[in-house]
Amino acid sequence: VQLSIILATMIGATVASCAAKRAPAAFGLVVGRRYRPPAYASFRRSFHASPTRQLQMTIADTSLGKAPGADLLDGLDVYTVPASEDEHPLTVYGIHSDDSSSNLNRKPILMLHGRTWSSVPVYHLLGGPQNAAQKVEGRESRSLMEAFYDAGLQPYAMDFRGFGGTPRDASRWVEPNRCVADVESVLKFVAERHPSDNDGNSDTNDNNELPALMGWSQGALVAQLVGQKSPDLMTQLVLYGSIYDPLVRYPRVPLYVENPDRRNETDVKNEYDGAIEDFTVEGSIPPEPARLFAEAAMMSDPIKAQWNHLYQFNNCDPARVHVPTLVVAGDQDPYAPLRVQSELFSNLGRGADRSWSIIADADHAVHLLDGRERFVNQVKSFVRNGKKGLGHA
Repeated sequence: VQLSIILATMIGATVASCAAKRAPAAFGLVVGRRYRPPAYASFRRSFHASPTRQLQMTIADTSLGKAPGADLLDGLDVYTVPASEDEHPLTVYGIHSDDSSSNLNRKPILMLHGRTWSSVPVYHLLGGPQNAAQKVEGRESRSLMEAFYDAGLQPYAMDFRGFGGTPRDASRWVEPNRCVADVESVLKFVAERHPSDNDGNSDTNDNNELPALMGWSQGALVAQLVGQKSPDLMTQLVLYGSIYDPLVRYPRVPLYVENPDRRNETDVKNEYDGAIEDFTVEGSIPPEPARLFAEAAMMSDPIKAQWNHLYQFNNCDPARVHVPTLVVAGDQDPYAPLRVQSELFSNLGRGADRSWSIIADADHAVHLLDGRERFVNQVKSFVRNGKKGLGHA
């Protein structure tokens, strides 16, 4: 019996020693600072959201926290921002956005992705110094982050919960109102990083350079809801390829069902064809960058994020938008036909600047197509030269 006890003790000590050698080092994550894991190894970081709560979730727990997905982050600054409602870690991307850099004097703009694909493949396709150094024909940068930066703006992008670098929360759902609250948290984070010329020593809006807000596709619906609810957090609103349609009403959830919706309990894989289907205008984009977008999208979002309570989008009402607004879309966008774009633009609230731009020979993903400079110039001109909103009244 004594010999058995001795052997069991020795074996247990050996296992514990091996486990300790295999375990990754603990990293304390500073809220709102850049996340740069060594070689983007697969490990878990402690997210210190409050003295009484520790969330074991960051971008390291997502497909972008390890190769090959982490390779898509080349050239990006990655931040973790706690959501104001529940301190869930939200992943935010910047470019050349060091605190000590004079770049923080640039005009900031926050970009929101759409229904299926997260911000990195959507807004940073083929971006980064490593890809640029290769100088391979057909692999030139189509990064909107880089294009906006080169145009004199300071771009940021974020991932909604369950997309890209932001982990899912306990509900495993993506809900419009939750996205709205999370965007508000990130808008405040961006504003605090950009002190205005007034004073720069206060956290009030009067002393911070508020960002513009841009949403694409279904993300434009989220951006519109933010513009209706919190116009004081932004200077301008860009509704890009918005799928708003006054004739579409999303059904509410039944009150007294015995079998609640359990779609989110089973992971559903995204598909390659679903990533490449937005390119519909012949000659607008070569096959190679279209293929590379689909591959990047599959690496960033291998699992489909499950939206719920879409009826919350029924609250989108253009008449309640009183922020300077740019409505922009391709003339052949199947999800944003000109008829509906006209309804959206014509019914925007009075008393604020508004512009409507139609990009010729373009479909839904204007910013990824050849000739995308037209889109960049339209947004840059509106954001830099347009009248500011209520945040700077």
